[in-house]
Amino acid sequence: MTLRARGALAAILVLFIITAMLFVSRPGIEADEALVANGALYSWHSIPLMLMSYLGALKSWFYIALFAVVRPGAVSLRLPTVLLGAAAIWMFFLLLDRTVGRRAAWIGALLLATDSMFVILEAIDYGPNALHFVLKLGAMLLLVRFHREGSTFALAAAFFLLGLGMWDKAIFAWVLLGLTMATVIVFPRDLWRHFTIRNLAVAAVSIIVGALPLVIYNTARPFDTFKANRNMTNDPFAHKVVLLERTTNGAALFGFFTSLQPSPHTGEAATWFQKASQAVSETTHHPTSNFTIEAFCIACFGLFARASRKPVLFGILACAGTWTPMLLTAGAGGAAHHVILLWPFQFLTIAAALAVIPWKRISAVATLFLCASNLAVTNEYYWEMVRNGPDIRWTDAVYPLERRLETLHSPNIYIVDWGIFETLNLLSDNTMPFNAPDWSNSQSLRKVVSDPRAAFVAHTAVYAYFPQQRAMLEDAAASEGYEEVPIEIIYDRNGRATFDVFRFRKIPL
Repeated sequence: MTLRARGALAAILVLFIITAMLFVSRPGIEADEALVANGALYSWHSIPLMLMSYLGALKSWFYIALFAVVRPGAVSLRLPTVLLGAAAIWMFFLLLDRTVGRRAAWIGALLLATDSMFVILEAIDYGPNALHFVLKLGAMLLLVRFHREGSTFALAAAFFLLGLGMWDKAIFAWVLLGLTMATVIVFPRDLWRHFTIRNLAVAAVSIIVGALPLVIYNTARPFDTFKANRNMTNDPFAHKVVLLERTTNGAALFGFFTSLQPSPHTGEAATWFQKASQAVSETTHHPTSNFTIEAFCIACFGLFARASRKPVLFGILACAGTWTPMLLTAGAGGAAHHVILLWPFQFLTIAAALAVIPWKRISAVATLFLCASNLAVTNEYYWEMVRNGPDIRWTDAVYPLERRLETLHSPNIYIVDWGIFETLNLLSDNTMPFNAPDWSNSQSLRKVVSDPRAAFVAHTAVYAYFPQQRAMLEDAAASEGYEEVPIEIIYDRNGRATFDVFRFRKIPL
């Protein structure tokens, strides 16, 4: 690669990083996003192999080393996943360059780097998904090397990365299914040529070593990962199709990541960049979707061109094979962080089809149009964040809440609703006495409310996930002759009353 080409690729990566960083500091930290990093607040000796039956502690192991050097926070939590996203774009460029061609590599890298869902979900890695792309694309690059050079090391390393992907999140198996189906159908002869006992043994051992923590977990708890997540879906088929559509066209996070509720204090453009963002939003008439679906459908005609048939078909089959188990599994495929596991194979199909157009100017104009559409949607997310703030799951009120709780010096702080504990624990670096009441034990609840120094944190009524929890606490207090005493209401940047901080005291006679 020439120096000029390296500079152009670096510019694409810088564009992605700058765009993703817009969503790093402004929104609060979501509970699932914080959960993965919570494991890093403990020592190497106490961290588990698995955080859930399907979620490994691979990412937590990384954050142990990071949080030993820097304090947990939005930037230290999210900057690494943004950099992983940049690495994934670089790997995608190399993969296309070595298999489809240089023109396809530029097109694919540009489309992935500007895609709104990829940009935002790499910044707020609540899936988590960031490691997924690096492990997947890294394995594919190594398999291409194995195919061309016969390197046993490349084969072993590729399947080791696939094993790590399984440990990171067991639903990585969906991707393995999609890749396997696409490879068997598109490259049967190449696959058969490498189908030897020796290669099978190397691949099997390597993937087991990579997924060893998952294997150990399921040995100690026989097949718990499979048993806990094997239910076939009763979810409406139409809902999953809609989520597939809305994630692919970039619309899925409006009203989920950004707030649709009007705020008391609408945000105004305070910097030149925010003023430019507002101007772009108004000029483009507030776009909420891009043209990826249309481009993908048109790209399917690449099946009729000999030069693009195989990569186009591979991208289609990889997407279909990855999405099918989501469609059939209960609780899967109904959120953007599941659907994005299909990425970046739709861009492989589009890039391969555009690259074979003999008129370079047409493919260049089409690529720039698609990228501009992506960036316009991403800008709309940013301007919505400035104007109306994040939705409750990413409320920025969590930052003043954590600072206020530090000043209380309470020996016990009880969290009364979902979506608060993990984030506060992360921001406080596991130094504050957060607890969760035992909702199944009425005697324990009465004891908790009778502690005059204990503090309680809940969402305000309009944002409560489980309002019955606060009602149970108030009933326990009333039965013991205690009443609620407000300490402070915590507001978000847009003036929404988001959190209640309170205590209980004995009702004076």
